[in-house]
Amino acid sequence: MTFLMILLVIAAAMAVATIRSIAHDGRGPQRPPTSHWDDTRFRAPLAG
Repeated sequence: MTFLMILLVIAAAMAVATIRSIAHDGRGPQRPPTSHWDDTRFRAPLAG
């Protein structure tokens, strides 16, 4: 039982660390590379 609780705590800590690193990676929203052309057939309907 103790082993399972320790495993759960480790899994929870890893999940929190992953979410934190994704949220604070410092990159912000990314644009696609300028080498790619914009194919309007694959745009979202509400995209500007």
